[in-house]
Amino acid sequence: MHSHPPVSALRNLVVLGLLGTIACSKKAEPTPTTTAPVVAAAAAPKAEAVGGDGKLDPLDPKHGTRKLMGLDAPVYVDGAQIAVLRFGELPPMTALKTDTGGTRYRLYDYLKGIGIAPETIKSIHLHGNQDRIGGIEGAELLKEKDRFVFSFVSSDTGAPIQRWSASGLKNEFVVHELRRITVYVKKPAPEIHASKQCHVSPDGDCTDAIPYANGEIAKGTRVYVDGKMVGFVKRRQVADAMLVGPAMPDSSENHYGLAKLVAGMGVDPAAIKGAELMAGDDVIARASGDQLRATSLYFSLPKHNHGKVRMHIPAELQAVSESKADRDGLVSAVLLYKNVGPSARDLVAISEDTDTSVLVAAIDDARGRSGKGENRGEN
Repeated sequence: MHSHPPVSALRNLVVLGLLGTIACSKKAEPTPTTTAPVVAAAAAPKAEAVGGDGKLDPLDPKHGTRKLMGLDAPVYVDGAQIAVLRFGELPPMTALKTDTGGTRYRLYDYLKGIGIAPETIKSIHLHGNQDRIGGIEGAELLKEKDRFVFSFVSSDTGAPIQRWSASGLKNEFVVHELRRITVYVKKPAPEIHASKQCHVSPDGDCTDAIPYANGEIAKGTRVYVDGKMVGFVKRRQVADAMLVGPAMPDSSENHYGLAKLVAGMGVDPAAIKGAELMAGDDVIARASGDQLRATSLYFSLPKHNHGKVRMHIPAELQAVSESKADRDGLVSAVLLYKNVGPSARDLVAISEDTDTSVLVAAIDDARGRSGKGENRGEN
């Protein structure tokens, strides 16, 4: 393994520019991201710009980072969240290459990878900006598995983008940027207003409420096994039995074992062959099963971070650096591997940039209410 140059700051600039300009008209394929030279640029926003409520201070000069908020696109099945659609949390699946070198992913493969049997799907609703909705019927997905593909704004980061023509489908509305996905298996798909392209409330107006929602939103650090989410961190469910060392007077300073957390989610740590720790779309640490089970891999729960954990990461699990020191870093997701191997992605050094990406990308309840650009027709 080898470390990248500090690409997070460069990546943030790329995403900021693209998110501000992307529209629903057909666009040229973004060139796949490679290791890029460092260029002179404004400093990336620091974690201090994030207030005590986990939100960026709008008066801070670095407030442009707010454009990165809401990149966690949640996926629901019959009202229950089962995943987040973003590059860093994709299940093990095969990427497709276009003639121009772009990268695509089949929606069929993605849904299957996160634990949904495609044959059971009645309907898929694709929520875009302003919570306007496109859709695919289950029969349409099964009939044309290769048709429905998506990518990300900047190849390996940014918002997911619809990349298929909607012409001839039951719902021909194109959302372009995907802000959330709701899938209907056992429950009836809700009505989509014919002209307003929204879900309809009992009083006949548009509603951005999640149909059949159980009230749980996976804002805390998420844990996946072979691509399927098995849980997410909630402060009230982190028990004293997970402590590593004595309890502290300030509970936010307690240390909890990662292996104990995993066991508390019903996963046998002894069955895990490897793990990756994610900060947004960056892999900041990679561990073997034995390293996962070691007591030196532990975390704390900072206040006001909505369950996002700060992991103590031994030096040998990080990107190679001259410092060779243990470091703490915020983690948005823990990817565990039981029957498949970890990704081949390079490790990224822990930094203020990686910490900030964890905070600003968290699921925002208002994520679908900003932006414009959807229309009917082809992408």
